[in-house]
Amino acid sequence: MDIKSVNSQGQILPQGKPVKEKLAEKDKDVSSPKVENNPAVKYEKSEKVEEKYITYDKTAVDKLKAEAEQRHANLRNMVKELLKRQGLTFKDVFEDGKEVKVDEQTRLEAQASIDEGGEYSVDAVATRIVDFAKAISGGDKAQIGKLKAAIEDGFKQAKEALGGYLPEISQKTYDEVMKRMDEWANE
Repeated sequence: MDIKSVNSQGQILPQGKPVKEKLAEKDKDVSSPKVENNPAVKYEKSEKVEEKYITYDKTAVDKLKAEAEQRHANLRNMVKELLKRQGLTFKDVFEDGKEVKVDEQTRLEAQASIDEGGEYSVDAVATRIVDFAKAISGGDKAQIGKLKAAIEDGFKQAKEALGGYLPEISQKTYDEVMKRMDEWANE
């Protein structure tokens, strides 16, 4: 290296161009234009968005799902037995449209299941719905509005599926669920 290739700032420059020209090229970056000269970039002050993640109670949700599946199986078996006593199957009813008569035994079983203490009573169903809401929200009361809206939508869909009418027990269950959700909000 000779003395001509060393500038006063300690930088080593290749020979050929004067030092001042080399420094000017270094300061001028043509590959990325300066932001203030670019009209496509607009900076606006924004509020800091805080993302919140909800941790649901997987154990409780899994338990509630398993219990729901068991209750569904029990109900299905009750109907299956009713049909069997009449010499019918699910296929006969749904495909052939055969009439099903509810016998006294099945009527009593169904009545017991919706009476106080039964697995489909207002209290039991409302308890399961609210427990599920609490479990999927991780107990976060800030989610109550969303949960109530989802519950309301579920009852609305059930009403539509039943031809625009909900049985009295379903309406009582809805009222009880909303009462309990409000109580939870005010705890």
